[in-house]
Amino acid sequence: MLIQILSILVGVATFAIVVSMIFNPVIFKIGFRNIFRRKADTLLVILGSLIGTALIVGSMAMNDSFQKFLHNQIERSNGEIDEFIFIPSDNQTIVKEFIPNGEIETLVKHLLQDSNVDGLLPLLSRNVTVGRPGETRAQNGKSVQISLIGVKPEDLTKWPDSKGVVDPSDLSSTDGIASVVINKELADSLALSVGDTLEIMSDAGQRLLFWIELPRVQISDIVKGDGLLYYQVEANNQPPNGFTMLADIDTARDLLKINVPDYYNGLLVSNRGDFLGGVKSTDAVAASIEKIAGREFKVETPKKDALDMADRGNIGLLFLMLSVFAIFAGTLLLSNIYLMLAQERRMELGTLRAIGYTRRRVSRTILYEGFFYSILSSAIGVVTGVALANFIFESFVNLFTDITALIPFEGAATVFSTIQNSFGFFVRPESIFYGFLLGLIIPMIIIVYTGRKISRTNIVTAVRNIPDEMDQKSRFMINIMASLGVLISIIMAYSGYSAGNATLFFVGVVVTGLLFPVAIPLKNKRTIESLFSIGVILFTMFSNSFSLIAENSGDSVYLVVAKGGAILFAGLFLIVYNLKTFEYILNKIFQKTRSAAPVFKISIAFSARNRVRTGLTIAMYGVVIFVITLISIIPYSQEQVLVKSRDMMFGGYDVGVFSLSTRNMVSFSDLQSRGEVSALTNIESINVAMKREERYVREYMYGLDDSFIVNNKFTEITFDKGTFKNAREVWEHLRSTPDTVVVSSNVIPGILPGDTVELRRLVQREEDTGGMSSFMMRGMSDIIIGEERVKMTVIATLPENTITYMNGIFVYRGNIPESIDGKVSIRNYLLNLRGETQEEKKASFESLKDGMGSGSLFMIFVDDIIELTTTIIQGTISILRSFLYFGMLVGIVGIAIIMFKALYERKRIVGMLKAIGFTKKMVFASFVLETSFIVVIGIVLGIITGTLTSVEIYASPLMQGMALSIPWDQLLGMSLIFYVASLVSTIIPSYIASKIPPAEALRYFE
Repeated sequence: MLIQILSILVGVATFAIVVSMIFNPVIFKIGFRNIFRRKADTLLVILGSLIGTALIVGSMAMNDSFQKFLHNQIERSNGEIDEFIFIPSDNQTIVKEFIPNGEIETLVKHLLQDSNVDGLLPLLSRNVTVGRPGETRAQNGKSVQISLIGVKPEDLTKWPDSKGVVDPSDLSSTDGIASVVINKELADSLALSVGDTLEIMSDAGQRLLFWIELPRVQISDIVKGDGLLYYQVEANNQPPNGFTMLADIDTARDLLKINVPDYYNGLLVSNRGDFLGGVKSTDAVAASIEKIAGREFKVETPKKDALDMADRGNIGLLFLMLSVFAIFAGTLLLSNIYLMLAQERRMELGTLRAIGYTRRRVSRTILYEGFFYSILSSAIGVVTGVALANFIFESFVNLFTDITALIPFEGAATVFSTIQNSFGFFVRPESIFYGFLLGLIIPMIIIVYTGRKISRTNIVTAVRNIPDEMDQKSRFMINIMASLGVLISIIMAYSGYSAGNATLFFVGVVVTGLLFPVAIPLKNKRTIESLFSIGVILFTMFSNSFSLIAENSGDSVYLVVAKGGAILFAGLFLIVYNLKTFEYILNKIFQKTRSAAPVFKISIAFSARNRVRTGLTIAMYGVVIFVITLISIIPYSQEQVLVKSRDMMFGGYDVGVFSLSTRNMVSFSDLQSRGEVSALTNIESINVAMKREERYVREYMYGLDDSFIVNNKFTEITFDKGTFKNAREVWEHLRSTPDTVVVSSNVIPGILPGDTVELRRLVQREEDTGGMSSFMMRGMSDIIIGEERVKMTVIATLPENTITYMNGIFVYRGNIPESIDGKVSIRNYLLNLRGETQEEKKASFESLKDGMGSGSLFMIFVDDIIELTTTIIQGTISILRSFLYFGMLVGIVGIAIIMFKALYERKRIVGMLKAIGFTKKMVFASFVLETSFIVVIGIVLGIITGTLTSVEIYASPLMQGMALSIPWDQLLGMSLIFYVASLVSTIIPSYIASKIPPAEALRYFE
């Protein structure tokens, strides 16, 4: 809404300026001709301005593309389904309780009177397993779980999704066998066609009852999977795969062995309007349902929830967030450009005032000139932004291709190719329009401000180009405004602390610290300003000492961003406040080199005395380098943790062997007999109930064999060094001592060696358990916890940052207490491969995989996981960097503009320097040194503040236990490239300045 309002205001202002030009043709000509006076200057101004617009439009276009992709996926999965009404069941196998027809009719009658509702569909749904006859029970990959949906055929004609898609007659029985409609996804998965027969297994228990014939259905039609024919009604009970079967309600009851007629278990509701329009009525319809439905009913809003999640997690917003810093840098560049432009026109505008032009006409002169620059740069910036977004988007698509090639799972290529094909670059016309208008806002604001300021400048000082001195009144107004800001920020901090809002509290304290020195009515307050800036940095670095901030650091993204911004701006203020200090120190250092001292002093003096211009330029570099440093350090640290965790992934073993079924499981002896295998361990896991904070939760207990005890490489564990000398002794003690365990810190955060864990057995309902506790597992209502409690001593813990597929409780298999020893839920193998090098091990892995075959078994090589994850991290970061490298042009173009402007500003000064003995080389060196001074400070500022922010992030609970690694070589290389690029951009103005004849320079007057 804010963007729309601003765009409308800019549109109105643009129209007013155009009308003003028509009625002021003379001033229009003056402003227009100024554009062509210095073509190189004009080119740089337009280039600098269009970068800011391109970043805005590029961010919007990326957001549009990813939002379109996500919305398409949501529309496909939900279609016209806005609400889903059902009665939750405690039985996780059933999920939904049956609803009598009378209650369904009451709901339908009520909702038909709601003007927001345009479709209702009572249904009976359940997850079932289907396959071709004879293949449904055999877990050989030729049967799949699907969502079976039973409806009345006549109701399909009233449901928006199915109108014209499903023929109700296709659900009638033919030749004594029930007919069903399936979606194309299910048909492709099992290579089905119309007329084929399928078996339906409604209960996993039927898998073992092989003498009982499974019911069969015949496929009458195959339709595209959208909306109802793709919706996963039972998705909360299994990973959704999009496989859906539609059947007559009576057929569904027969297939599911439900002998109660006229019972349903859900009601789908479609709101009036299209896919997105219906969502607007979701809250009202849900509230209406809750009024008439009983308390036992639950109303889900799947489409609205999915859209909300997509909007929160949209990767386009990531680019928008990242580009905020680049856009801010572009804002600084625009401010610098137009402030320098106004300063350059100061003498000319003063002359116009001297010959009788009014202040309004003078301000319009600079306004029209700036307007031409803005219009042209915004138009080009829109095109550039769209092209940039398209390039980034194509890079993401290519990254998907690279990832697909590395995924070692069968079927991954099909899944990812489907996702990849659904990607499409998309830009809303509104985004282009808004981006264009927003590209005008900053220049227009600055131009209006500077034009009014110059028009009010004393005519004599303007004509003689005497710098304006800040008068007492202006200083007083700044003190008043800063004092008001301090008061508001104190109120923010207090309100945030009182309300428990960590972000508001933190921002209030930081803003108070940054504004307080400005509010002090002293002329020389450099020391105070510096101390407060340092104080803000220290407060941010140690802010987790405050319980309010520490408790929210791991959850609030806004707080993390605020901390980064605080360090960046405090560092920037610290440097700008001390530019003269830098000048003094550097002059002292170079005093001894007599030949270079004059050149160095001249170059530094110009920068140090133009604090606003130099500060804006340093900030341009600092902001972008800051973000690039952050997205270099954090992913690099994650990558290093991953590489270092190679031995932790599978406990030091090379390969994990996993079964997709409990039947046809490869045997221990089969693997042991393979020549490629040098060591083998069998990991058996059972489910246990572990007490945590006065409640029981399900955890895995891993039963370890002798091979694992001897060969595992879990050496990075925490143990009592007074009891054990090394990790090997810990594992041997685990084998030899009953009632001892090793626990992952992820299971119980804060657990220490010497603590005890309380465990109880998990028993299925149908087991003969004797005395049972009535306590039900959370989310495991078909499981009961045994009465007998077992306490075991923790002798070591695995660190939280361990990347491993085994997170739980480790115990020697022979020491598992009988009272908690239950049925093995998962049995997997870990093995080491023969070979000295990684290449030899990889060859052994490929040979083993080919020899063992596939089916219900798959194997994964630990280096494949590392390569896949590394590719994802590096690919994503490279794309983000390329986006920000474009933003880095802001700084490069900015420094080039400054040097070109400086060339014309100092033309007479250059002539005087040459007249008193400066050579061409000395003049050239002074410009290059001035560039170096500004660029180096900006780069160092960005790297230091980015590194400090990374340190603070890793010290927060968000990254607890994670090790920080800094890629100094990458940062150094990046800094060198940007430094050289910045120097290259100033070679031309520096060379021109060195070639100016003294006589011509001294006579120069524009």
